[in-house]
Amino acid sequence: MAIPWRSAWLVAALWSSGGAAGVALPASAAADADGTLATFDACLRWLQNTPYVRTRDDLDWQAIEREWRPLADAAAPGAEVRDVLNEMLLELDASHAAVLDGAVYRTMMHELNGQPSPTFGALLEESRPGRLFVRAVYEGGPAERADLRIGDEVVVVDGRAALASATVVEAGYDPGTEKERLFTLLAPAAGTRCSLALRRAPEARLALREFEAVAMSGLDAGRRSARVVEVGGRRIGVFHLWMVARGSAALLREVLAGPLAECEALVFDLRGRGGFADEIPGLLAPFQQPDGRRSQRSVRWNRPVVFLTDDRTRSAKEILSWHIREERLGPLVGETTEGAVLGAGFFPLPGGLILEAPVAEVPVADGTSLEGVGVEPHIAVARAGPFAAGDDPILNRGLAEAAALLRAVAPRRRPI
Repeated sequence: MAIPWRSAWLVAALWSSGGAAGVALPASAAADADGTLATFDACLRWLQNTPYVRTRDDLDWQAIEREWRPLADAAAPGAEVRDVLNEMLLELDASHAAVLDGAVYRTMMHELNGQPSPTFGALLEESRPGRLFVRAVYEGGPAERADLRIGDEVVVVDGRAALASATVVEAGYDPGTEKERLFTLLAPAAGTRCSLALRRAPEARLALREFEAVAMSGLDAGRRSARVVEVGGRRIGVFHLWMVARGSAALLREVLAGPLAECEALVFDLRGRGGFADEIPGLLAPFQQPDGRRSQRSVRWNRPVVFLTDDRTRSAKEILSWHIREERLGPLVGETTEGAVLGAGFFPLPGGLILEAPVAEVPVADGTSLEGVGVEPHIAVARAGPFAAGDDPILNRGLAEAAALLRAVAPRRRPI
């Protein structure tokens, strides 16, 4: 969940409004790229002065500076000093603590605001040490159209070993987690081409894929994800919300009133990144019982609904998942959410890097903190692993549960 860096201190006001904005990178940022100590000092200064970190009495900043400043001094600008700073951020043991490349940050801000940016539409995971596998693909995006599937091993990218390719960049998730690292494919502009060599099975020969970036957003992918699946003769709608971006609630209303209007049940996929807390009421409203405080013009969904989560469902989506569970709106199927629920601010660093830092606790309605805890599913299902060949066990179980709910509440009518 993002808080704009210029207003990071106005935590309560921002979280009531859910505001966020991008960091305006100073014109001197790129010119100062050789000052790795300046980058380190700025990072440390921002960290020490965020409201959340100031409440911590367990951090010895003098010891942290003694240990990490020489390492930053010895690092090269760019990726090397970024890696040193991310290692230092492990000292916080907190979510939303990462140093991001400028390009990754700009794409994230576009995503948060529901705006398109150049993308190949693929998320990769280091599921095995030194080896990358497809974690997720945008529905209707370039990677999906090129037949990249969940679980494919990506071996070569643009002629180089995957992890050595400049096209493969870390996706900006917290480095402090014990989870596998996530990467994205860098697309500087629409039309940028990418070539991959991938393996779908452990002993399979490498297959080549070529595709080019397009300008699209997670909201675009979500709109394209809306589809009808027939299970046991019943029509079940599927909708994937990639990020709780600006316009997410409006998009949900759009697909429920449009392509999914005639479905008998819904599978609402909440796997992936978080976003804006103030979009949550609009995402809950279609599934809640109407009362005097809610607009009667809202799209109503009074049919069974199943929600999907995984271990990367985070931030605002975790608060959303908590409300779903507390209000008994439908079963959660999948994995326990990530437990990354601190409010975040973004701060410019010399050298063109961006610090994402935790600025506030964001408890759910009863004061409970989900940070480091997450939300457990009602029905536990492990996500797909390497060489899944596109199989998605969480989605499959969600569809099966939706069909079971339909059988329980309204048996299918037999023809007369």
